[in-house]
Parts: sequence; C-alpha cells; structure tokens
Amino acid sequence: MAEPETSVQSEHALYPLLATFLISRHRKIYPKRIDEKKSSNSHGKEGNKWLHPDMVGLEELASGWSYEMKNLSAKSGARHAKLWSFEVKVDIPRSKVREYYFQAVSNSSWANYGYLVAVNIKDDAMTELRLLNELHGIGIIRLDPDNPADDSAIEIPARERLEVDWGTCNRIASENKDFLKYIQLTAHFYDTKTTSTKEWDIPSHATSEV
Repeated sequence: MAEPETSVQSEHALYPLLATFLISRHRKIYPKRIDEKKSSNSHGKEGNKWLHPDMVGLEELASGWSYEMKNLSAKSGARHAKLWSFEVKVDIPRSKVREYYFQAVSNSSWANYGYLVAVNIKDDAMTELRLLNELHGIGIIRLDPDNPADDSAIEIPARERLEVDWGTCNRIASENKDFLKYIQLTAHFYDTKTTSTKEWDIPSHATSEV
C-alpha cells in the first residue's frame, strides 16, 4: 500500500508531534529534546557523529500509585522507569534505510528502548527494517502528523535492553547540556518518585493528556 506524502518538510517540526504521541493518554513517556547544537564538540568536528539522539524519554511505570506504594516497591527492587531514545526522520526511502537505521543503533542503543521514527516509510524500506530489527533491536515508529496522539503507531517494537548503558549516557551527558538535564531529571524522579510536566518538552496542547 502506497504511503501518503506529508507536507512536513523538517525533522524539527516532528519533535512536538513525537512528544504528543509519547505523552498521550495510552502512554506516559515524558519527552526531552536533545539539541546537538548545545554540545561542546570536545572530540573534534566528527568526534560526536551519530552520538546524539533527537529525543529521549522517561516512561513512568507506576503512574497513579501512591508515594507509599512506589517507595515500598522500590525497596523491593521493582523498576519505576524505563528510558527511551529516538532518531527522527521525515522520510525513510529504501536507499537510506541502512544509513538511518545504523544512526539510530549508534545513538539510541544505550536505552531500554531505541526507535527510528518517521512519517513516510516505503513498503520496501519496511521489509529491510524488519530484518535489521531482528539483528539489532531498534524499533520503528510511524508518526501521523494530523493526529499524532491517536493515529501514530509503533510499527516494529524495539527489543528491550534490560540494563541502561550508563557509560554511553555519561559520554553523551559530558558533551550535551540537554542530555545532562535529562539525566538530572531521571535521577530526581528516582529520588522523589514523581516528576512534573513543566520539566519536560511537552507541547502545551498535550498537557491535558497527562
């Protein structure tokens, strides 16, 4: 089935759409935009190539629980959050599948879940993406620009990484202020068992979904 073309021309225009999908009523993943322009580039011009994801997220697993229940479950060793990472593209043509996919492998495999996100994904590209997912575990999200909360979908689920690669997190945080803020927000969440929508990059129209 042919994919409809979108009028969206910029990856930057997709970030709030992805954020809306992540924080929507059927999910509770707090999104944070990672701006590579805020990186120090201390390793030289190409030293940070494919280091930064476009967006990251914190999934709250015990949403709606009381503080006492969250605290007790934490003491028992239960996880209260999973970390997500996203590489965003407008289109994924067959000719760019491997380049885009391995960019996502490079910058998102540290997380519990890593995803390549796009609006337009050709059928022949999806065939190759399924093969690559079997090998490397990065999933695929198709964004709907007209109704991102309800009509966007996870086309290929990511394979869960049970433990976050904190060494890679440290590498990214040492270069990028946005990612450092993400790590700080995650640490604060584990300390307090709660977080605020004001601390995350959530479009104003989507806050009612939380």
